[in-house]
Amino acid sequence: MSTTLLVAVALSPLLVAYVVACIRDPLRYAMPPYAVLIPFSSLISIGPGAFGSVSSLLGVLLGLGLLVQLVTTRRGSAHISLAVPVWLAFLALCGFSLFWSVSPTDTTDGFAVLASLVVLFVALVLTRFDQTTLRRFENAILLGGVLVVGYGLAQLLFLGGLPTGEAGGARFGEDLLGANNQAASLLLPTAIAAGRTVAGAVTGRLVYGAVTLGLLFGVVMTGSRGGLLAVIVVVGAVVLFGVAPRASKIALMATATVLLTFVIVVNPGGIGERQLGKESTSGRSEIWAVGVYACRHYCLTGAGWGGFPTVYAEERASVAEAKVLRRGTAFEPHNVYLLALIEAGVLGLVLVLVGLGIAVVTALRLPPLMRGPPVGAILGTLVGSFFLSNLEYKFFWAVLIYVAVSGSVAAAARAGNVPCAPSQDRTLVAAGQDGR
Repeated sequence: MSTTLLVAVALSPLLVAYVVACIRDPLRYAMPPYAVLIPFSSLISIGPGAFGSVSSLLGVLLGLGLLVQLVTTRRGSAHISLAVPVWLAFLALCGFSLFWSVSPTDTTDGFAVLASLVVLFVALVLTRFDQTTLRRFENAILLGGVLVVGYGLAQLLFLGGLPTGEAGGARFGEDLLGANNQAASLLLPTAIAAGRTVAGAVTGRLVYGAVTLGLLFGVVMTGSRGGLLAVIVVVGAVVLFGVAPRASKIALMATATVLLTFVIVVNPGGIGERQLGKESTSGRSEIWAVGVYACRHYCLTGAGWGGFPTVYAEERASVAEAKVLRRGTAFEPHNVYLLALIEAGVLGLVLVLVGLGIAVVTALRLPPLMRGPPVGAILGTLVGSFFLSNLEYKFFWAVLIYVAVSGSVAAAARAGNVPCAPSQDRTLVAAGQDGR
């Protein structure tokens, strides 16, 4: 008997016990590790394929536990977001697109991934959250961001440098989600950390301020210009929409500006060089030109979910300015809205815009003490969506989950006269900010 098999047999009772615990209380035992592992992609895997990573398996376990809980108990949320039917309708449309897809195999594979994410989103939104559970989710997202940036720093300082991608150049995240998506995965942790930096006790502000700066440095390490723009929007929105002493907001903005300026201009160790580079848009403009050209054939009903690579290959020769680009760039639309339009048609684009619009409205309607991080996260995601086609990534849906669940917690608090964030409330009132 091999050593691996012996270890598996020895650990099987613990694994069974953990699975049972996750089914009985998924929000306590399955959700935190799932959220922590979101930015690590397939780095921690036990098998190949879209569902071979530990985070994906935890997502399946979390979804199963939530569905069992919703069916067998009355622990559902009293407030159901309008986003639930919208995203379910989008999922159904993507599934039906198999009947007219230009690439049925890609549609089937892509739909399986999208379905797992949408179902998990719906299950979490339908589950009753309280302030403690929401805080647990925030802490797990933050921990994942800190750990993945720590991994990048270890590569940079001790493991021979950051990995190099197909396009050349060392960039953080190339061995994880891809550098651009890695930057996008740090938007939600940055929003949460920035929100805690400007509100709460002084010691906590200092700690979370350091975390925020570390996450900003992580975004710069990716070399993603779209990610840099999005994270600036995140921090700016947290400062603008959050309730906090003015001095805390000014300190955060000033420190973040100094850090980003130093790293990008001084360029220590080559970090920040790409943001000031004069190279092109990495092929995005050519991709978008092909997508716009293909719209005359596919924008009405769509080419089928996952069909953009086939559409690009078919239509590229008809667009004079399109280049023969590397596969990692050429076969992705690099724009969520273009992705929805070409693959799911006009109706798909409308559903995506409505779903994102509901998230924005939900975030803006949150109580002042809760508003900053959700608004920052969703606005940053909207900006990042102009440069990335990331509807099949966990971090995209984590933002939507965070906003919707925050709305449910706020609605429950209003209905029961329970303060949404009592610890912050006392601190802010003492500082002269009553939240109005």
